[in-house]
Amino acid sequence: MNRFLALFTKGMAMGMAEVVPGVSGGTIAFITGIYEKLIASIRNFDTTLIQKLKNREWSEACSYVNADFLIRLFLGMVFGIIIGIFGITYFIDNYPIHVWAFFFSLIAASSFIVARDIKIFNWQTILFILIGTLFALWVTTGNPRSVDQSSLLFIFVSGILAISALLLPGLSGSFILLLLGMYTIIIPAVRDLLSGNFAELSTVLSFGAGCIVGIFTLSRVLHWGYLRFRDPVLALLTGFMLGSLNKIWPWQHVVGTIEKNGRDVVTKSLSVSPKTFANLTENPVFGTDPHMTVSVLIMCVTFIVVISIAFVSKK
Repeated sequence: MNRFLALFTKGMAMGMAEVVPGVSGGTIAFITGIYEKLIASIRNFDTTLIQKLKNREWSEACSYVNADFLIRLFLGMVFGIIIGIFGITYFIDNYPIHVWAFFFSLIAASSFIVARDIKIFNWQTILFILIGTLFALWVTTGNPRSVDQSSLLFIFVSGILAISALLLPGLSGSFILLLLGMYTIIIPAVRDLLSGNFAELSTVLSFGAGCIVGIFTLSRVLHWGYLRFRDPVLALLTGFMLGSLNKIWPWQHVVGTIEKNGRDVVTKSLSVSPKTFANLTENPVFGTDPHMTVSVLIMCVTFIVVISIAFVSKK
């Protein structure tokens, strides 16, 4: 029972971490000592497993993929994700400026932490950081009409990319969704489904299908690249985080929305200064009160806490 609770708790922490942009479930797995076993278990979903299942060697198949370990961890992750989703969506709906101030500082601090793990800084490293930054800026400032974010295909691809981040310490699935502009679409859709509202069932199913495909395909490629080209990968991740800060800047002037299930969903917004934000006459979702003092305090405290934890964990 104690072993079950210990693994369940680790899974719950991973699940909650994956809901918060900038916090990696892979990092939680690494810190709690289950990362290598998790990777090995997932990579064992291969032709050998299929052969064992064909031969009806049920016990051997379960042992081969550490099914007991994965099931307990998965149950904990599901529970953690549910807690995280309801908590995050409540605060986004009621305190959007404060939440994005928290996310902004969290990812800014995370970019510093990821960059600190780069062993060799040279012109190639700087080039990869620049490429990652420019790519993230291009994605986050692009015309949303060029990509139909409500299309099931795009949602499916988002699932593949988001779940693949699970196996890379330092990269969050929620961060990937933020980068793609899907965070405020997927998280509320899952929350509504858990609340008994099936209006977004197709969205959740498409995203879930992408997650299943991603964890057994692209995740392997990313992990292979991470092991063999660690510094360039970390440099790219650093660039992605730096380039995405424009997207999660707390003070956004909303210039485009669509109505979805009775609520406004932002399709395009522009980063503005707190002063400009306060002078807006109308601003859906975000409002016009910059909440300057509290937001800056949240940003400072978050940055200091995250950096402090990173330094302590390294000792």
